Parts: sequence; structure tokens; C-alpha cells
Amino acid sequence: MSLPTITDIEEAHRLLLERFGETKKPPREGGTTGALVAGLLSQNTTDKNRDAAYAELRKQYPLWESVAAAPEMALADAIRVAGMMHQRSFRIKALLKAIFDKTGTYSADFLLTIPHNKAFEWLVRRDGIGEKTAAVFLLFSAGAPYFPVDTHIKRIMPRLGWFPEKTTAIKIQRKITEICPREIMKTFHLNLLKLGRIICRPRKPECAKCPLVKKCAYPEFEPVKV
Repeated sequence: MSLPTITDIEEAHRLLLERFGETKKPPREGGTTGALVAGLLSQNTTDKNRDAAYAELRKQYPLWESVAAAPEMALADAIRVAGMMHQRSFRIKALLKAIFDKTGTYSADFLLTIPHNKAFEWLVRRDGIGEKTAAVFLLFSAGAPYFPVDTHIKRIMPRLGWFPEKTTAIKIQRKITEICPREIMKTFHLNLLKLGRIICRPRKPECAKCPLVKKCAYPEFEPVKV
């Protein structure tokens, strides 16, 4: 077990790129504020439920001003499908208030114009926005050098032998952020997500189909020729 080197990461990126291509993340409708609200909706739920909740929210309240003014119970009902609806509605309204108090508008674009570390600090002070959500926002909205680690990537990294099994997602995120070349962060992150969703699953991973199989240290895996 040893921490990955830049060479390890670049080689894994190359192999994933050969398999999956240049995966891209389409911009979120609703701008920077929409990206943050979607981040709040994404925690502890599926992408499908997050997107359904976000679409219903935007359908009922097409302006962020109307979201900010909406009764909390009505807002909770609009995002019900994502789960934790009361907690999420409170957090969304608190986020919009914080943005308005900072800028006099409901646009989070100011986070793209200040130093990345200051933007990160501002984000993680918001209720419900942890280091992963802040990293996702800054990587994809600001092109900032942060490497988000979700449940899929947290599972893959120890299987590759890059981190001990019980390493937290935040520790992995901080270390990979330090090591990963900035220019490949977006694609490497997205391709790892794809790998985790369709091949390196929690149960019965399809190791024979994995582009990283020859690099893998997964203890339950019997090497096969690919």
C-alpha cells in the first residue's frame, strides 16, 4: 500500500481515457446558483432523484428570488423526491440568503472572481455544503484545482492500492487534489465516476472489463488476461 504518484495518476487517466473518452459534465441550468442548489440536493440521494427534485424546483420557482421568498413547507414539497426535504429546503433558503447578503443578488458568480481558497472557505461555512460539494462546484464552475471524491471514487482508490481501506473520502480528496495534475482533473474525476458506476461496483465488480485491471490491488480479485 502506497500513496499514488503523479505517474500513477497520469497512467490511470490515460487508460480510462482510452476506454471512456473525454467525458464532460454539461453546465447546470440555473447558473452558478443552480450548481450549488443541485449540490445541496445531491447529498445522500441518487442522481436521478437529485435531477427530478431540481427540475421540479425550477418548474415551480423559475427565479431564485421566488425560491428565496417561497414558504419553507412549499419548497420542501417541491423537492420531496430527493428526500430530507425539510432539511434541504432550510439549507437552500439559507444559501440564497447568504448569497444575497454578500452580493445584493441571487447570483453566486462572485465565487468565480475571488481566490479559489477564499471561495472554498466561504462555501464550507454554508450549512450542508461540505468539502466534496465545494470541490465539485469549484472544479466544474471555476476550473479550480480541487478533486472531489464521492462514494464511487472512495471505493476505487483503496482497490487500486492507493489508500488504506478505511481512509475517509475527505482525506483521499485532499491528497489527490495535491497530486493530480490540474489539466486532467475534470476528465479523470468523471471517468473514475463512470468506472465506479458501470464496472467497479460495490458488489461483484466486473474486473475482467476494467481498463485498470493490471494496476489493481483489489484483494478479492483474481487476475485475468484482458
